[in-house]
Amino acid sequence: MSEQPQEDPLYDLMVDSETGDLKPKVDKILDGIFKKFDKDGDGKWDLEELQEFAKATNGCPFDDCVIDEIIESFQVDKENRLLFEGFYEMYYMQTISEPGETLKDFKKHGYDDKLDLVSSRIEESEKAE
Repeated sequence: MSEQPQEDPLYDLMVDSETGDLKPKVDKILDGIFKKFDKDGDGKWDLEELQEFAKATNGCPFDDCVIDEIIESFQVDKENRLLFEGFYEMYYMQTISEPGETLKDFKKHGYDDKLDLVSSRIEESEKAE
């Protein structure tokens, strides 16, 4: 069972305290983010798709050692494309240990402190595309 930070409201917002699973709202957000960057809709992120996600989330692409760590640590296919399951694992690990980092990432993708999509940010991202 995962270690739960004591009375962390962000943890409680994102993780089911009984099961240790991410809450359905977080699952939905992760699914939406993954699909947004899965440009060809094949259910996998190639390097270009992964780097587009990194730029949108962190402001810059991942360096080679981070890419290698993702490939070694999370579910990828034979061509080292990140599967949704691997993306989910990555965020599960981050969320149980640092829910504030997950919230920060979600905010970059248009969500607020309550994990609700903010319509003005959706409109801004559509104008940018």
